[in-house]
Amino acid sequence: MDSLIPFSQENMNEIFKVSPNKPNRVISRESSWLEFKESFGWASLAKYLRSCAAFANSKGGYIVFGIANRPHILKGLKGKNLDSFEGFDPEQMTNHFNDHFAPEIEWNIHQYELHGNVYGLLYVYESKNKPVVCCKDAGKELKEGDIYYRYRGRTERIKYPELRTILDAGREQEQQLWMQHLANIARIGVREAGIFDLHTGQITGFGGSFLIDESLLSQLSFIKEGEFSEVKGKPVLKLIGNVEPIRSMPSNAGKKQIIKTKGIRIGDIVGSFLSRERVAEPQEFIKQICFESTAFLPVYYYMHTAGLNSGRTIDMLNEVVSRSASKTKLIERIMNTSTQQLTLPAGDSYAAKKKREYVEQLIGNSVDPTLSGKNLEYCLQAVRGLSQKEAFKHSKYLRILLRNWFNKHYASAKGSLADNLRRAICWIDEVIYKEGVNK
Repeated sequence: MDSLIPFSQENMNEIFKVSPNKPNRVISRESSWLEFKESFGWASLAKYLRSCAAFANSKGGYIVFGIANRPHILKGLKGKNLDSFEGFDPEQMTNHFNDHFAPEIEWNIHQYELHGNVYGLLYVYESKNKPVVCCKDAGKELKEGDIYYRYRGRTERIKYPELRTILDAGREQEQQLWMQHLANIARIGVREAGIFDLHTGQITGFGGSFLIDESLLSQLSFIKEGEFSEVKGKPVLKLIGNVEPIRSMPSNAGKKQIIKTKGIRIGDIVGSFLSRERVAEPQEFIKQICFESTAFLPVYYYMHTAGLNSGRTIDMLNEVVSRSASKTKLIERIMNTSTQQLTLPAGDSYAAKKKREYVEQLIGNSVDPTLSGKNLEYCLQAVRGLSQKEAFKHSKYLRILLRNWFNKHYASAKGSLADNLRRAICWIDEVIYKEGVNK
Protein backbone atom coordinates (compact mmCIF):
# COMPACT_ATOMS: atom_id res chain seq x y z
CA MET A 1 0.00 0.00 0.00
CA ASP A 2 1.17 3.53 -0.84
CA SER A 3 1.12 5.45 2.46
CA LEU A 4 2.17 8.68 0.72
CA ILE A 5 -1.10 8.70 -1.25
CA PRO A 6 -3.37 6.66 1.04
CA PHE A 7 -6.55 7.10 -1.03
CA SER A 8 -5.04 6.45 -4.46
CA GLN A 9 -7.10 4.37 -6.89
CA GLU A 10 -4.61 1.50 -6.54
CA ASN A 11 -5.06 1.44 -2.76
CA MET A 12 -8.86 1.62 -3.12
CA ASN A 13 -8.75 -1.32 -5.53
CA GLU A 14 -6.76 -3.33 -2.99
CA ILE A 15 -9.21 -2.56 -0.16
CA PHE A 16 -12.38 -3.01 -2.25
CA LYS A 17 -11.26 -6.18 -4.00
CA VAL A 18 -14.60 -7.67 -5.05
CA SER A 19 -15.21 -11.42 -5.20
CA PRO A 20 -15.61 -12.60 -8.83
CA ASN A 21 -18.39 -14.98 -7.78
CA LYS A 22 -20.17 -12.79 -5.24
CA PRO A 23 -20.01 -9.15 -6.37
CA ASN A 24 -21.57 -7.93 -3.10
CA ARG A 25 -18.53 -9.12 -1.09
CA VAL A 26 -14.91 -8.12 -0.84
CA ILE A 27 -12.22 -10.76 -0.59
CA SER A 28 -9.85 -8.43 1.27
CA ARG A 29 -9.25 -9.53 4.83
CA GLU A 30 -8.82 -7.54 8.01
CA SER A 31 -5.11 -7.32 8.67
CA SER A 32 -2.34 -5.35 10.34
CA TRP A 33 -3.32 -2.38 8.13
CA LEU A 34 -7.06 -2.87 7.55
CA GLU A 35 -10.19 -2.98 9.72
CA PHE A 36 -13.84 -3.09 8.63
CA LYS A 37 -16.83 -1.54 10.42
CA GLU A 38 -20.39 -2.05 9.26
CA SER A 39 -21.59 1.33 10.54
CA PHE A 40 -20.30 4.65 11.80
CA GLY A 41 -21.37 6.42 14.99
CA TRP A 42 -19.81 8.60 17.66
CA ALA A 43 -20.98 6.15 20.35
CA SER A 44 -18.14 3.86 19.22
CA LEU A 45 -15.51 6.62 19.24
CA ALA A 46 -13.30 4.94 21.87
CA LYS A 47 -13.03 1.80 19.68
CA TYR A 48 -12.03 3.90 16.67
CA LEU A 49 -9.42 5.77 18.71
CA ARG A 50 -7.99 2.49 19.99
CA SER A 51 -7.59 1.07 16.49
CA CYS A 52 -6.10 4.32 15.23
CA ALA A 53 -3.47 4.32 17.97
CA ALA A 54 -2.65 0.70 17.10
CA PHE A 55 -2.16 1.61 13.43
CA ALA A 56 0.04 4.57 14.41
CA ASN A 57 2.25 2.26 16.47
CA SER A 58 2.61 -0.29 13.64
CA LYS A 59 2.75 0.61 9.93
CA GLY A 60 -0.34 2.78 9.57
CA GLY A 61 -3.72 1.59 8.32
CA TYR A 62 -7.38 2.08 7.44
CA ILE A 63 -10.71 1.79 9.18
CA VAL A 64 -13.36 1.29 6.47
CA PHE A 65 -16.96 2.05 7.43
CA GLY A 66 -19.77 0.33 5.52
CA ILE A 67 -18.40 -3.22 5.16
CA ALA A 68 -19.88 -5.98 7.32
CA ASN A 69 -17.64 -8.43 9.13
CA ARG A 70 -17.70 -12.18 8.45
CA PRO A 71 -18.60 -12.23 5.62
CA HIS A 72 -17.34 -8.90 4.33
CA ILE A 73 -20.51 -7.75 2.59
CA LEU A 74 -20.49 -4.39 0.80
CA LYS A 75 -23.36 -2.60 2.51
CA GLY A 76 -22.30 1.04 2.45
CA LEU A 77 -23.31 3.75 4.89
CA LYS A 78 -26.97 4.71 4.86
CA GLY A 79 -29.42 6.87 6.77
CA LYS A 80 -28.15 8.15 10.11
CA ASN A 81 -24.80 6.41 9.68
CA LEU A 82 -24.16 8.25 6.42
CA ASP A 83 -25.40 11.53 7.88
CA SER A 84 -23.05 11.11 10.85
CA PHE A 85 -20.05 10.46 8.63
CA GLU A 86 -20.83 13.30 6.22
CA GLY A 87 -21.23 15.56 9.26
CA PHE A 88 -17.79 14.46 10.49
CA ASP A 89 -16.01 17.36 12.21
CA PRO A 90 -12.24 16.94 11.66
CA GLU A 91 -11.39 19.48 14.36
CA GLN A 92 -13.49 17.58 16.87
CA MET A 93 -11.73 14.32 15.93
CA THR A 94 -8.32 15.95 16.27
CA ASN A 95 -9.27 17.14 19.75
CA HIS A 96 -10.28 13.59 20.71
CA PHE A 97 -6.94 12.24 19.47
CA ASN A 98 -4.99 14.89 21.37
CA ASP A 99 -7.04 14.40 24.54
CA HIS A 100 -6.46 10.65 24.65
CA PHE A 101 -3.04 10.05 23.06
CA ALA A 102 0.46 11.47 22.89
CA PRO A 103 2.43 12.12 20.81
CA GLU A 104 0.13 13.43 18.09
CA ILE A 105 -1.59 11.02 15.70
CA GLU A 106 -1.57 11.98 12.03
CA TRP A 107 -4.70 10.97 10.13
CA ASN A 108 -6.95 11.70 7.17
CA ILE A 109 -10.49 10.96 6.01
CA HIS A 110 -12.13 10.03 2.71
CA GLN A 111 -15.52 9.17 1.26
CA TYR A 112 -15.65 6.56 -1.48
CA GLU A 113 -18.57 5.62 -3.72
CA LEU A 114 -18.69 2.18 -5.32
CA HIS A 115 -21.63 0.67 -7.22
CA GLY A 116 -24.01 3.26 -5.77
CA ASN A 117 -22.98 2.72 -2.14
CA VAL A 118 -21.00 5.18 -0.03
CA TYR A 119 -18.14 4.13 2.25
CA GLY A 120 -16.19 6.13 4.79
CA LEU A 121 -12.46 5.67 5.32
CA LEU A 122 -10.24 6.85 8.13
CA TYR A 123 -6.51 6.53 7.49
CA VAL A 124 -3.83 6.77 10.17
CA TYR A 125 -0.18 7.34 9.26
CA GLU A 126 2.61 5.44 10.91
CA SER A 127 3.86 7.56 13.80
CA LYS A 128 7.28 9.14 13.40
CA ASN A 129 7.69 9.27 17.17
CA LYS A 130 6.66 5.90 18.61
CA PRO A 131 5.25 4.70 20.89
CA VAL A 132 1.91 6.53 20.92
CA VAL A 133 0.63 6.19 24.51
CA CYS A 134 -2.89 6.50 25.90
CA CYS A 135 -3.03 9.42 28.34
CA LYS A 136 -6.72 9.37 29.31
CA ASP A 137 -9.28 6.66 30.15
CA ALA A 138 -12.38 6.19 27.98
CA GLY A 139 -14.77 3.49 29.19
CA LYS A 140 -13.55 -0.09 28.82
CA GLU A 141 -11.66 0.58 25.60
CA LEU A 142 -8.93 3.02 26.61
CA LYS A 143 -6.79 2.92 29.73
CA GLU A 144 -4.24 5.55 30.68
CA GLY A 145 -0.69 4.32 30.17
CA ASP A 146 -1.64 1.61 27.66
CA ILE A 147 0.10 1.24 24.31
CA TYR A 148 -1.94 -0.38 21.52
CA TYR A 149 -0.61 -2.31 18.54
CA ARG A 150 -2.11 -3.92 15.44
CA TYR A 151 -1.75 -7.72 15.26
CA ARG A 152 -3.08 -9.52 12.14
CA GLY A 153 -6.59 -8.12 12.07
CA ARG A 154 -6.97 -7.28 15.74
CA THR A 155 -5.98 -4.47 18.10
CA GLU A 156 -4.37 -5.40 21.43
CA ARG A 157 -2.15 -3.98 24.13
CA ILE A 158 1.38 -4.16 22.83
CA LYS A 159 3.47 -7.18 23.73
CA TYR A 160 7.10 -7.04 24.82
CA PRO A 161 8.76 -8.04 21.48
CA GLU A 162 6.96 -5.29 19.52
CA LEU A 163 7.57 -2.70 22.24
CA ARG A 164 11.25 -3.60 22.37
CA THR A 165 11.44 -3.26 18.56
CA ILE A 166 9.86 0.21 18.73
CA LEU A 167 12.19 1.38 21.50
CA ASP A 168 15.28 0.03 19.74
CA ALA A 169 14.23 1.67 16.46
CA GLY A 170 13.71 4.98 18.28
CA ARG A 171 17.17 4.85 19.81
CA GLU A 172 18.73 3.96 16.47
CA GLN A 173 16.95 6.84 14.74
CA GLU A 174 18.09 9.27 17.43
CA GLN A 175 21.69 8.05 17.10
CA GLN A 176 21.55 8.57 13.33
CA LEU A 177 20.28 12.12 13.82
CA TRP A 178 23.09 12.85 16.29
CA MET A 179 25.65 11.53 13.83
CA GLN A 180 24.25 13.71 11.05
CA HIS A 181 24.32 16.79 13.28
CA LEU A 182 27.88 16.06 14.45
CA ALA A 183 29.03 15.52 10.86
CA ASN A 184 27.62 18.91 9.84
CA ILE A 185 29.20 20.61 12.86
CA ALA A 186 32.56 19.03 11.99
CA ARG A 187 32.32 20.34 8.43
CA ILE A 188 31.45 23.87 9.54
CA GLY A 189 33.70 24.06 12.59
CA VAL A 190 32.65 23.96 16.25
CA ARG A 191 33.05 27.74 16.82
CA GLU A 192 31.35 28.68 13.55
CA ALA A 193 28.32 26.39 14.00
CA GLY A 194 25.04 27.52 15.51
CA ILE A 195 21.96 25.72 16.77
CA PHE A 196 18.63 26.55 15.18
CA ASP A 197 15.62 26.05 17.47
CA LEU A 198 12.76 24.95 15.19
CA HIS A 199 10.17 25.97 17.79
CA THR A 200 11.35 29.54 18.45
CA GLY A 201 13.21 30.39 15.23
CA GLN A 202 16.27 31.38 17.33
CA ILE A 203 19.84 30.55 16.32
CA THR A 204 22.43 30.36 19.10
CA GLY A 205 26.20 29.84 19.01
CA PHE A 206 29.55 31.14 20.29
CA GLY A 207 28.89 34.50 18.62
CA GLY A 208 25.59 35.05 20.45
CA SER A 209 22.07 34.47 19.18
CA PHE A 210 19.70 35.99 16.61
CA LEU A 211 16.43 35.46 14.78
CA ILE A 212 16.05 35.42 10.99
CA ASP A 213 13.03 37.42 9.89
CA GLU A 214 11.60 37.00 6.41
CA SER A 215 12.01 40.71 5.69
CA LEU A 216 15.80 40.34 6.09
CA LEU A 217 16.25 37.48 3.67
CA SER A 218 16.50 39.74 0.62
CA GLN A 219 19.32 41.69 2.32
CA LEU A 220 21.45 38.59 3.01
CA SER A 221 23.55 36.60 0.56
CA PHE A 222 23.48 32.86 1.20
CA ILE A 223 26.44 30.85 -0.07
CA LYS A 224 27.08 27.15 -0.05
CA GLU A 225 30.29 25.25 0.57
CA GLY A 226 32.83 26.10 -2.15
CA GLU A 227 31.13 29.37 -3.17
CA PHE A 228 32.21 32.91 -2.28
CA SER A 229 30.65 36.37 -2.10
CA GLU A 230 32.35 38.84 -4.42
CA VAL A 231 30.43 41.87 -3.11
CA LYS A 232 32.74 43.58 -0.58
CA GLY A 233 31.15 44.38 2.73
CA LYS A 234 27.87 42.56 2.03
CA PRO A 235 26.80 40.35 4.98
CA VAL A 236 27.24 36.68 4.15
CA LEU A 237 25.79 33.56 5.79
CA LYS A 238 27.46 30.23 5.02
CA LEU A 239 25.05 27.29 4.83
CA ILE A 240 25.15 23.55 4.97
CA GLY A 241 21.68 22.75 3.59
CA ASN A 242 18.89 25.07 2.47
CA VAL A 243 16.97 28.00 3.97
CA GLU A 244 13.49 29.08 2.90
CA PRO A 245 11.15 31.85 4.05
CA ILE A 246 8.62 30.68 6.63
CA ARG A 247 5.60 31.30 4.43
CA SER A 248 6.99 29.01 1.68
CA MET A 249 7.45 26.04 4.00
CA PRO A 250 4.88 23.23 3.71
CA SER A 251 2.29 23.13 6.44
CA ASN A 252 -0.08 20.47 7.70
CA ALA A 253 -2.07 22.96 9.71
CA GLY A 254 -4.81 23.34 7.10
CA LYS A 255 -8.26 22.20 8.10
CA LYS A 256 -9.06 18.62 7.11
CA GLN A 257 -12.13 17.93 5.03
CA ILE A 258 -13.72 14.83 3.57
CA ILE A 259 -12.65 14.32 -0.03
CA LYS A 260 -15.18 12.38 -2.09
CA THR A 261 -14.27 10.07 -4.98
CA LYS A 262 -16.11 7.49 -7.02
CA GLY A 263 -14.78 4.00 -7.62
CA ILE A 264 -14.45 2.77 -11.21
CA ARG A 265 -14.39 -0.94 -12.02
CA ILE A 266 -14.66 -3.19 -15.08
CA GLY A 267 -18.46 -3.04 -14.97
CA ASP A 268 -18.36 0.76 -15.07
CA ILE A 269 -15.79 0.86 -17.89
CA VAL A 270 -17.76 -1.59 -20.04
CA GLY A 271 -21.24 -0.38 -19.08
CA SER A 272 -20.59 3.31 -19.71
CA PHE A 273 -19.16 2.52 -23.15
CA LEU A 274 -21.96 0.19 -24.22
CA SER A 275 -24.57 2.72 -23.03
CA ARG A 276 -22.55 5.62 -24.49
CA GLU A 277 -22.85 7.35 -21.14
CA ARG A 278 -21.12 10.74 -20.99
CA VAL A 279 -18.85 10.30 -17.99
CA ALA A 280 -17.53 13.33 -16.13
CA GLU A 281 -13.86 12.28 -16.04
CA PRO A 282 -13.10 9.95 -18.97
CA GLN A 283 -9.34 10.10 -18.23
CA GLU A 284 -9.98 8.30 -14.94
CA PHE A 285 -11.70 5.43 -16.78
CA ILE A 286 -8.62 5.04 -18.99
CA LYS A 287 -6.26 5.11 -16.00
CA GLN A 288 -8.36 2.54 -14.15
CA ILE A 289 -7.67 -0.06 -16.85
CA CYS A 290 -4.04 0.02 -15.62
CA PHE A 291 -5.21 -1.42 -12.28
CA GLU A 292 -7.49 -4.15 -13.59
CA SER A 293 -6.58 -7.78 -14.28
CA THR A 294 -6.94 -7.27 -18.03
CA ALA A 295 -6.10 -4.54 -20.56
CA PHE A 296 -8.75 -5.75 -23.01
CA LEU A 297 -11.38 -3.18 -22.12
CA PRO A 298 -12.84 -0.33 -24.20
CA VAL A 299 -10.46 2.62 -24.29
CA TYR A 300 -10.99 4.53 -27.54
CA TYR A 301 -14.45 5.73 -26.46
CA TYR A 302 -12.93 7.39 -23.41
CA MET A 303 -10.05 8.84 -25.46
CA HIS A 304 -12.65 10.32 -27.83
CA THR A 305 -14.72 11.71 -24.95
CA ALA A 306 -11.62 13.24 -23.32
CA GLY A 307 -10.31 14.68 -26.60
CA LEU A 308 -7.10 12.65 -26.36
CA ASN A 309 -5.05 11.23 -29.21
CA SER A 310 -2.75 8.22 -28.91
CA GLY A 311 0.37 10.21 -27.98
CA ARG A 312 -1.28 12.20 -25.21
CA THR A 313 -2.97 9.08 -23.85
CA ILE A 314 0.33 7.20 -23.66
CA ASP A 315 1.99 10.17 -21.93
CA MET A 316 -0.82 10.13 -19.36
CA LEU A 317 -0.56 6.37 -18.82
CA ASN A 318 3.21 6.54 -18.33
CA GLU A 319 2.59 8.71 -15.27
CA VAL A 320 0.23 6.16 -13.70
CA VAL A 321 1.87 4.18 -10.89
CA SER A 322 0.57 0.62 -11.13
CA ARG A 323 1.99 -2.82 -10.37
CA SER A 324 -0.42 -4.53 -12.78
CA ALA A 325 0.81 -5.80 -16.14
CA SER A 326 -2.35 -4.29 -17.66
CA LYS A 327 -0.71 -0.87 -17.89
CA THR A 328 2.06 -2.15 -20.17
CA LYS A 329 -0.41 -4.16 -22.26
CA LEU A 330 -2.76 -1.20 -22.65
CA ILE A 331 0.08 1.03 -23.86
CA GLU A 332 1.08 -1.70 -26.31
CA ARG A 333 -2.50 -1.90 -27.60
CA ILE A 334 -2.58 1.83 -28.28
CA MET A 335 0.98 2.12 -29.63
CA ASN A 336 0.83 -0.89 -31.93
CA THR A 337 -2.70 -0.13 -33.10
CA SER A 338 -3.49 -3.83 -32.63
CA THR A 339 -6.98 -5.03 -33.50
CA GLN A 340 -9.43 -7.49 -31.99
CA GLN A 341 -10.93 -8.39 -35.37
CA LEU A 342 -10.86 -12.09 -36.22
CA THR A 343 -10.55 -13.93 -39.53
CA LEU A 344 -13.16 -16.65 -39.25
CA PRO A 345 -12.28 -20.21 -40.42
CA ALA A 346 -13.58 -21.36 -43.78
CA GLY A 347 -13.70 -25.10 -42.97
CA ASP A 348 -16.66 -27.44 -42.62
CA SER A 349 -16.28 -28.07 -38.91
CA TYR A 350 -19.29 -27.52 -36.65
CA ALA A 351 -17.61 -24.53 -34.97
CA ALA A 352 -16.72 -22.85 -38.28
CA LYS A 353 -20.27 -23.31 -39.64
CA LYS A 354 -21.85 -21.95 -36.45
CA LYS A 355 -19.68 -18.84 -36.54
CA ARG A 356 -20.62 -18.13 -40.15
CA GLU A 357 -24.30 -18.66 -39.28
CA TYR A 358 -24.01 -16.16 -36.44
CA VAL A 359 -22.38 -13.62 -38.76
CA GLU A 360 -25.51 -13.78 -40.96
CA GLN A 361 -27.78 -13.49 -37.94
CA LEU A 362 -25.82 -10.49 -36.61
CA ILE A 363 -26.10 -8.74 -39.97
CA GLY A 364 -29.82 -9.47 -39.95
CA ASN A 365 -30.25 -8.30 -36.31
CA SER A 366 -31.78 -11.70 -35.52
CA VAL A 367 -29.48 -13.32 -32.95
CA ASP A 368 -31.13 -15.13 -30.05
CA PRO A 369 -30.31 -12.88 -27.03
CA THR A 370 -30.59 -15.87 -24.65
CA LEU A 371 -27.51 -17.63 -26.08
CA SER A 372 -25.17 -19.13 -23.51
CA GLY A 373 -22.21 -21.44 -23.13
CA LYS A 374 -20.26 -22.49 -26.22
CA ASN A 375 -22.85 -21.07 -28.64
CA LEU A 376 -22.42 -17.67 -27.01
CA GLU A 377 -18.65 -17.94 -27.46
CA TYR A 378 -19.11 -18.76 -31.17
CA CYS A 379 -21.40 -15.75 -31.56
CA LEU A 380 -18.94 -13.43 -29.80
CA GLN A 381 -16.20 -14.61 -32.16
CA ALA A 382 -18.60 -13.96 -35.03
CA VAL A 383 -18.94 -10.37 -33.78
CA ARG A 384 -15.19 -10.03 -34.17
CA GLY A 385 -15.45 -11.64 -37.62
CA LEU A 386 -17.63 -8.81 -38.91
CA SER A 387 -15.95 -6.36 -41.23
CA GLN A 388 -15.43 -2.83 -39.95
CA LYS A 389 -18.19 -1.57 -42.25
CA GLU A 390 -20.64 -4.29 -41.11
CA ALA A 391 -19.87 -3.77 -37.42
CA PHE A 392 -20.22 0.01 -37.70
CA LYS A 393 -23.55 -0.26 -39.53
CA HIS A 394 -25.01 -2.55 -36.85
CA SER A 395 -23.13 -1.04 -33.88
CA LYS A 396 -26.26 0.06 -31.98
CA TYR A 397 -27.76 -3.44 -32.17
CA LEU A 398 -24.41 -5.01 -31.21
CA ARG A 399 -23.99 -2.73 -28.20
CA ILE A 400 -27.43 -3.74 -26.91
CA LEU A 401 -26.61 -7.45 -27.36
CA LEU A 402 -23.20 -7.15 -25.72
CA ARG A 403 -24.57 -5.14 -22.78
CA ASN A 404 -27.21 -7.80 -22.17
CA TRP A 405 -24.66 -10.63 -22.30
CA PHE A 406 -22.09 -8.79 -20.19
CA ASN A 407 -24.61 -8.02 -17.44
CA LYS A 408 -25.97 -11.55 -17.46
CA HIS A 409 -22.82 -13.66 -17.79
CA TYR A 410 -19.60 -11.79 -17.04
CA ALA A 411 -19.59 -11.98 -13.23
CA SER A 412 -19.79 -15.80 -13.31
CA ALA A 413 -18.14 -16.46 -16.69
CA LYS A 414 -15.27 -18.91 -17.08
CA GLY A 415 -12.00 -17.57 -18.47
CA SER A 416 -12.70 -18.31 -22.14
CA LEU A 417 -16.19 -16.78 -22.19
CA ALA A 418 -15.08 -13.73 -20.22
CA ASP A 419 -12.17 -13.18 -22.61
CA ASN A 420 -14.41 -13.47 -25.69
CA LEU A 421 -16.86 -10.99 -24.17
CA ARG A 422 -14.14 -8.42 -23.48
CA ARG A 423 -12.52 -8.76 -26.91
CA ALA A 424 -15.84 -8.50 -28.78
CA ILE A 425 -16.59 -5.31 -26.84
CA CYS A 426 -13.09 -3.99 -27.65
CA TRP A 427 -13.69 -4.66 -31.37
CA ILE A 428 -16.86 -2.53 -31.38
CA ASP A 429 -14.96 0.18 -29.47
CA GLU A 430 -12.30 0.11 -32.21
CA VAL A 431 -14.84 0.19 -35.03
CA ILE A 432 -16.62 3.30 -33.76
CA TYR A 433 -13.88 5.40 -32.14
CA LYS A 434 -10.37 4.23 -32.99
CA GLU A 435 -9.96 6.01 -36.32
CA GLY A 436 -11.11 9.32 -34.85
CA VAL A 437 -8.59 9.42 -32.01
CA ASN A 438 -5.67 8.39 -34.24
CA LYS A 439 -6.10 11.28 -36.67
